[in-house]
Amino acid sequence: MRTPKIGSAPADPARRGRRFLVILAAVLAALGAALPQAAQAADPKTIKVQSDGPAKFWNGMVRSDGPPIRHIPECQAVHCDSLELKVSLPHDTWNRPGGVQVAIRWAGATEGALGLFIYRGGALVTKSTALVGIAQSVILPSAANGSYQVYVSYGVTFGAVDPDPVIPYEGLAEVEYKPNVLPLRDLLPDLSALPQENVTYDNPGTIFDDTAQPGQSCFDSERTEQGARQCLRFDQVLQNIGMGPLELRFSRQIGVFQDEDVVQRVYRSDDTFLDLSAGQVEFHAVHGHYHFKGFAQSNLWLTDGAGGLVGTAPAAVGDKVSFCVADTDLIAWGQKGDGPLSYPAPDCLEPKAIVGTTEFFSYGMTRGWADRYNWYLPDQMIDTFGLPDGTYVLFTTVDPDNKLHEGDEANNCGSVIVRLTDLATDQPHADLLGTGPTCP
Repeated sequence: MRTPKIGSAPADPARRGRRFLVILAAVLAALGAALPQAAQAADPKTIKVQSDGPAKFWNGMVRSDGPPIRHIPECQAVHCDSLELKVSLPHDTWNRPGGVQVAIRWAGATEGALGLFIYRGGALVTKSTALVGIAQSVILPSAANGSYQVYVSYGVTFGAVDPDPVIPYEGLAEVEYKPNVLPLRDLLPDLSALPQENVTYDNPGTIFDDTAQPGQSCFDSERTEQGARQCLRFDQVLQNIGMGPLELRFSRQIGVFQDEDVVQRVYRSDDTFLDLSAGQVEFHAVHGHYHFKGFAQSNLWLTDGAGGLVGTAPAAVGDKVSFCVADTDLIAWGQKGDGPLSYPAPDCLEPKAIVGTTEFFSYGMTRGWADRYNWYLPDQMIDTFGLPDGTYVLFTTVDPDNKLHEGDEANNCGSVIVRLTDLATDQPHADLLGTGPTCP
């Protein structure tokens, strides 16, 4: 039932506040361009990784009209920011399997999809180029000491309609180790729901030919398939804080579009794996691709004046929504224990391999990453028609049916407090008040 994280929201007031940062970045860029070339060259951007301690950070920006770098293929047609990464690690650093992680992130409001490219000696070493998300990350396995060139390219997210001309970003470099082999164990994911950042009755626009009519907060598909009349829209950000990835695999016969059985691949600390049954994926004809069934569910619970839950059941229950699971947000930014971007979006829409007449798909979520579904995507809603004005708790649970194997099943739910007003009118309003209580 879910569209991937493709397309853009309509004009959003929150974007205007973020524009200040973009304008400031443009001013700083203009000032930098006005400096004499000798002054700029005297202070090259350099990051040094000399131990397996804390991450080293830098800030940069790319521009839609910035100059290309002719000798770098990925930077010939678009502007790239660049810096030198100097690796000078003790000789025993790689006695443990690992590598140097290089990562970037930026604000989602820019509609950016920046690319990350690592060169050494004039040759491309690795890259991260997911077209949907707000971060890129790579690992240089057992990185040899020496100089690497890091290039960050300007780009816009798949389906963007209003990209910013200047996109600031933040970067990091640090040593990351793989989990120890012993004791031999399953490296399970651990899923949890982060608090919502947006709740709204705004019109979400059009995505994949699915439209919310003027003055409506519900998509046509939500009105037709669910009978929705008044859609409280919200984002869902589901993260993996476990020791291993969530990886889902399934296959289909070419030209057959139906629900398919899916397995969860669980990796072990010795690099072996086992495949476990994990339910099904569904093919959504309106949007033309597969999603993992029942990945998350939200519900609204009315509260009393003291903040307690009223009654024995939620006031409104949302559908168990499906996801085309992917890495979009690097949640463990600058923390030890995350991995490189391994499940890019929108790659989850296409098969990874074709053997004979069988297409093989896989997608998932790397440890330290989250999958973000914004409020303006189909099915990111609960129908509040007929509810009274009041203060509610919005609960969200990832894997509500416990189909997935996790390291901890007790932390899958999160909540926020919302105030809903004017529900009996054609202009309902929602306010996000903060993080909510423990899930019942």
